[in-house]
Order: sequence, then C-alpha cells, then structure tokens
Amino acid sequence: MQTIDLRKVSLGLLVFALFLSALFTRLGIWQLDRAEQKRETLAEFEKRADASELDLNRMFAMDGGSMWGRHASVTGHYVRPIILLDNQIREGRAGYFVYTAFTISGRELTLLVNRGWIPVEGDRSRIPEFTNPTGEQRLKGRLSQPPQQGLRLTDSNLIERLSDSVWRAGGIDFNALSATGIGGELIPITLLLEASAAGGFDRVWKPPSSDEARHLGYAFQWFALAVTVVVVSVIILLRRTKAESL
Repeated sequence: MQTIDLRKVSLGLLVFALFLSALFTRLGIWQLDRAEQKRETLAEFEKRADASELDLNRMFAMDGGSMWGRHASVTGHYVRPIILLDNQIREGRAGYFVYTAFTISGRELTLLVNRGWIPVEGDRSRIPEFTNPTGEQRLKGRLSQPPQQGLRLTDSNLIERLSDSVWRAGGIDFNALSATGIGGELIPITLLLEASAAGGFDRVWKPPSSDEARHLGYAFQWFALAVTVVVVSVIILLRRTKAESL
C-alpha cells in the first residue's frame, strides 16, 4: 500500500498558500491604485471647474480630453435621435440618462446633450414620450464623458431603435454612433445640461469617479483574503506537524 508523504503534501500546501496570498495581495494593491486614480480624476475635474467657460461655436479644435470638466456654452438646435442610456440607477430605481443630439449652429458638428435622468416606468417595451425644445437654443452646462458601462457599443446592432426618434443603448460609443449617421461629426464629449435650462429632466449631476470608497472596500476584501489564506495554512501545517510527532 502506497503511503502519503506528509512533508511533500505540506510543502505543496505551503507553496499554494503563498501563491494565493501573493495573488490576493496584488489584487488589493491594484484596487488601491484604482482608488488613487479616482481621487486624481475627481481632483482634476474640480480644478477644471474654475477654468474659463468654453464657447463651442467658436472653437475649432474639439479634443474631448482637453475639454473634459470645463463649463461650456453652445448655440444650435436639438435634432433626432434621443438616446436612452440604460441601466442608470438613482436611489434604488432603474432609469435612463436622456441624451439628445444637438447640431451646433454654423458648424457641421453634433454634440450629445445629457438632459437628465428619468425612471423606467413599468413595461420596458413602452417607449417614453419626449418633446424636444424647438428653434435655436443657447445651452450651458459642463462637459463630461458618459458613464462607463460593462456593456460597450461596438457596432450599431447594439443600439436598440425603439422608434425613428428614440433609441436605447447600453453605453455611449462615439464611433459607433457616428456610423449610424446621427448627424454631422460627433464631438467625443457630452454636455451635462445645467439645472436651470428648459427641456431637461432630473439633473443632480454627480462628479465622475466618486466611487473611491468602493475600490477601497474591494482592496480590504482582497487583503483580508490574503491574511485568511496564510492563517488557515499555518493552522493546517501546525496540526499536521503535531500529528507527525505522535
């Protein structure tokens, strides 16, 4: 009958425990790095709030990275379509962010305007009714990237056309939306419509990357798992060592 070498088993357990502990520790450090990135992003967003307001009608270089976080004004017209960004949760309720295409006067450019949040009422197949403000509009707000989603648009098939004028999407991908012929050249940034403007919905805008605590919580969990693996492994090894000595 073949006997089990407990020393080899113990060594294998130790190596495996060290590997798991190192992996969990690395994941914890990664979450701490993510939390730091969130802090830096939020600080930069708040810093840009103090910069001078941009007039998009007079700008020629439309770089989303340099425009992000700035206050801006723009004159133009609301056009089709309205895009409902799905899976937006507020106070425990599911809803949409309502984006509407906005053509900039005198420019062959289109901007997505986030007009605010609406709840999903009952049947999701029911198309919400919207009215766009008509005529030339002068809008003000803050430039921001759309929320990141687990589901990203990679082609037009991921855009659900509820009607000719109302679409639903799981994420905002500027390239995919441009490919649908949404209008003129689509600027790779969105405008968070100011609260006092007409034609909007619930506009309690939250700063980006305000979920630092979530990453810190994940980091704590990974570090706790690393410690747990070490403690459990030590207990098992001590028990086996004691058993061998008997």
